[in-house]
Amino acid sequence: MRKLVITENRRLRLAEVEEREPEPGWVRVDVAFCAICGSDLHLREMPHVVPAGAVLGHEISGHVAAPGGERLTAGQAVVVWPKAGCGDCDDCRVGDNHLCAVQPWRLSSLGLGTRPGGYAEAVVVPEHTVYAVPDGVPLEHAALTEPLSCAVHAVDRSGISAADTVTVLGGGTVGFLLAHVLRLRGVEDVRVVEPQPVRRARLAATGITTVDVDERGPDADVVFECVGSVTALMDAARRVRTRGTVVALGVNERPAELDSVALITKEIRIVGSFAQNRGAFEAALELLGGGRVPVERIITDVVPLDAGPVSAMMDALTGRPEDHQVVMIAPGG
Repeated sequence: MRKLVITENRRLRLAEVEEREPEPGWVRVDVAFCAICGSDLHLREMPHVVPAGAVLGHEISGHVAAPGGERLTAGQAVVVWPKAGCGDCDDCRVGDNHLCAVQPWRLSSLGLGTRPGGYAEAVVVPEHTVYAVPDGVPLEHAALTEPLSCAVHAVDRSGISAADTVTVLGGGTVGFLLAHVLRLRGVEDVRVVEPQPVRRARLAATGITTVDVDERGPDADVVFECVGSVTALMDAARRVRTRGTVVALGVNERPAELDSVALITKEIRIVGSFAQNRGAFEAALELLGGGRVPVERIITDVVPLDAGPVSAMMDALTGRPEDHQVVMIAPGG
């Protein structure tokens, strides 16, 4: 089996490894698509989290190759929830596997630490993390269940109401999906702050209001920070109203800057939102099954499982993404 591993100098190398047979209760899934996530770009630069030899990739769709249980059948189209946890602690029993303290995310999350992810021809995962793809949903779209569920979870965490005004910082994948989840929850006053004209145009084409980073509107009731830059939380604090809420989703390998005066004098509430729980993942899959989120608008590229094309796309997304947005790795393509 082929997989892309992180090298000592933080690049990618195509490696051949022996294919694992799943133990009882585990499933081998042949990867059809694995999207390059924005967090992968940061994790590639974080050797203390993702060591050399690790395999990235947590936005995965594919087909069951070896069921290893009774619930799934060979050849079935599936998506993988990457947050396994231990499966048995109090958090995992209520679906908060992403917060598991017994097997923390760095050890148990697919492609986010030491557990091999979807930049590979196949993954072996616990059966309870594998979900059937709804009829009519292309596997290319199904791979975006994970980032869509991040958006669902963030909205759940925010405590937002339909009457609130919302600013979303960043019109990348999660920002795009978040804006649509907010609309589906009845929030009408949503604006996305995005510097890239191409991304603003994609959002506008789906009915979402966008502004450039230099434009300032009224302070929002809730600001979602989806950028992950060092200064993004500081910008969020400037754009939120007094006693408003900032929801932090963006990941960065460096400590963030924050204006403590604004935080204190405006009595801002900051809420962290990490990945998703089981309920959010299932809700996202249901949204895709109903065709309610236009994920096809943001899929821009499909590349083969090869170090050259994948590294080139990661470099482009890190620097000047231009018209690239969601890049899918297709191991069988």
